[in-house]
Amino acid sequence: MSQIADPDMNNEIEFNNETIASLPMIKKLQNLVYLTFLLIGVGLLWPWNNILSATLFFQHNIFKETTIYAKIFTSSMMTVSTLTSLLYNIYLERRQHSYATRVARGLIWQFVTFILITIICALSGSIWMVSEFLLIMILISISAISTAWTQNGIMAIANVYGPEFSQSVMMGQAVAGVLPSVVLLIVSLGKTDDNTNNGSNKGIYFYFLTTSIVCVSCILLFYNTKIDEKFNSISNNDRTDTQPAHETQAVPFRVLYSKLKYLVLSIITTFVVTLIFPVFGANIFVTGLPMSNAQYIPLIFTMWNLGDLCGRFIANWSMFRDPSFTPYKTFIYSVLRIAFIPFFFYFTIQSRTTSDDGQRVHSVILDIEYILLQFLFGVTNGHIISMSFMKVPESLTTDQEKEAAGGFTSIFVSTGLTIGSIISYIFAFMINNITI
Repeated sequence: MSQIADPDMNNEIEFNNETIASLPMIKKLQNLVYLTFLLIGVGLLWPWNNILSATLFFQHNIFKETTIYAKIFTSSMMTVSTLTSLLYNIYLERRQHSYATRVARGLIWQFVTFILITIICALSGSIWMVSEFLLIMILISISAISTAWTQNGIMAIANVYGPEFSQSVMMGQAVAGVLPSVVLLIVSLGKTDDNTNNGSNKGIYFYFLTTSIVCVSCILLFYNTKIDEKFNSISNNDRTDTQPAHETQAVPFRVLYSKLKYLVLSIITTFVVTLIFPVFGANIFVTGLPMSNAQYIPLIFTMWNLGDLCGRFIANWSMFRDPSFTPYKTFIYSVLRIAFIPFFFYFTIQSRTTSDDGQRVHSVILDIEYILLQFLFGVTNGHIISMSFMKVPESLTTDQEKEAAGGFTSIFVSTGLTIGSIISYIFAFMINNITI
C-alpha cells in the first residue's frame, strides 16, 4: 500500500502510512479515511461493551437479582458471545475474500440486533423469564456473528493500509469501551438508590439504541470515503492472475502462525486474564464513597475503559514501535498481567468485611485504591492488544498475507475471550462463596 487519498481534504494532499505516523493525533483525525477506521473501531466493540456495562441492569431489572438467570447472566453472556465468535471466525478465516462486504454486513445486522434487544427489555415482565433469557442469549450470539463479520473485514483492510490504520481501529475500540460506560454512569447517577422503576428504564433503552445509531453512522462513513472501492482496487491489482478473489489460493494457517506466533499468543493471554474483570467488576461493592452500588459499578467499568483507551494511545509511542520491543517481549508482558488477580481477591474480601458489631467496614481509601487498580488493569489490556495488532502488518510481507491476517488474528481474539469467559465461571463461583 503506497498512498491513500482523502477525498474530503485538499485533493492535492495524499497520505501514506509513514506520513500519518509522524503526525500528532489531532492532525490524524483530520484525515477522513483515518477517522473512518477509528469510528468503525468504535462500532466494532460498542455492542460488546454496551451489554457488558449493562450487566447490573440485566441482573437487577430483567432477571430480578435473586434468580438463577441473574446469577449466571454475566458468565453466560460472555461464553455465548465468545464461543459464537470463535466458531464463526474459524469459518470466515477459511474464506479469504469479500472483506469490504463483511464490514457493512456486520454493521447492518448489529443495528437490527440492538433494536430487538431494546424491544425485549421493554416487554420484560410480559415474557416468561426463561424465554426472555434465551432470546437475549440468541441476540447476543447474532451480535457476536455481526462483530466477527465487521472485525474480520476491517482488520484485513487496515492491515493492507498499514500499522497506523490498525492502530486507529484499536483506538476506536477503546473509545467504544469508554462511551457506553460513561452513558450508563450518567444514567445511574440519575437514580437515588439501587432500586429502579419502570419509568427510569427509559434511559437504559436509549442506551441500547445508541448502538444502532453508531452502526448506521459507521456504514455511512465507510461508503462515503470509498474505502471499500480503494481496497478492492488495491487487492485486485496485487493479484498475479485473473482469478476472482474467492478462487485464489488461501494463505495457509501454519504460514501465518509461524510469522505471528508471539503476537497472537499475546492476544490470547491478554484476553484470558482480562475476562476476569467483568466478574469482579460486578461483585466488588462500594465501601466508603457516597454512592450506591448501582452508581459505583458503572464507575468501575468507566475507569477500566479509560485505562484501556490510555493504553492504546501510548502504544503508538516510539519506544514501543521500536524493533527492539519484539513480539516475544510483548508476550512476556501479557503473561505478567496474571499478577493482578490476587489484588482483585483482596478487594473482594475487603469490600465484604464486617466489623465485630456486624456493620460493614467503610473506607474511601479502599475504594480509590480499587479504582486505580482497575484503571491500571485497563491500561495494560489496551497497551498489549494495540501493540500486538500494530506489529501484525510489520511482520508480514505480502498484501495477501496481510488480508488473511485479519481473519487469522480474529480467531485468536475469540479464542482468548472464549477461554477467559469459561474460566470466569470458576471465579464467579469463588467470589459467590466468599463470606466474611
